[in-house]
Amino acid sequence: MRKVGAEKALSYLTEVMQNSTANVEQIIQEQVRSGKISDAAQARKAIAGNAFQGLVAYALIYLQSNDLINRNLVITLKPKKHKLIENYAAIRIGGDVQKPDVDLMIYHSAKLEHSPVLIFSLKTSLRERAGQTYKWKLLMDIAASQDCLQIKQKYGLGFDVQKDFKIGFITANFYDEITQPQQISMLKFFDFVYLTKTGKFRPPVKEFSEIVSDLNSLYK
Repeated sequence: MRKVGAEKALSYLTEVMQNSTANVEQIIQEQVRSGKISDAAQARKAIAGNAFQGLVAYALIYLQSNDLINRNLVITLKPKKHKLIENYAAIRIGGDVQKPDVDLMIYHSAKLEHSPVLIFSLKTSLRERAGQTYKWKLLMDIAASQDCLQIKQKYGLGFDVQKDFKIGFITANFYDEITQPQQISMLKFFDFVYLTKTGKFRPPVKEFSEIVSDLNSLYK
């Protein structure tokens, strides 16, 4: 962090994760030998996913504590039961309800009525549930539109638009799927796509460090 600065360090989180692999593997093997873990492969996946989510949230809160991000922003990890999700992000499909796959939520505590609510899916790779999130975004756009009446009636879609939700995706891209054409087309459904690596990427993909300027523009 000292070499690149706190803001630019956001684009090195994949490297941080990869550099910890050996230590994590040692701990997993110790737990397997002690009988506390029975499935090492499943443990690796769960640890990587939770560690990445925690690392992203910690990095943003660290920047906020250093006044690089607006202090009025609420940064919430794993907010699936948050009232904003429960009350405003539920889409009715007939007798069922569909909610977004949300790992991180950001909103302005003092301007909630007049500013967007950002919900992010945080994944170590595109092999995880990225598809689930973009499908919810597409479903939300259809349910909230004024010109998809036939489709809404066919599937019984209902959505009371009371909040301006923006949908984002943040990935470590461990397996470099981000450059594959089918993945790029899927990512176009998101309002924001960030990669925790450095480099030049095709739109809509940005380095994660750019979230700082994006947040400061959204929440002036």
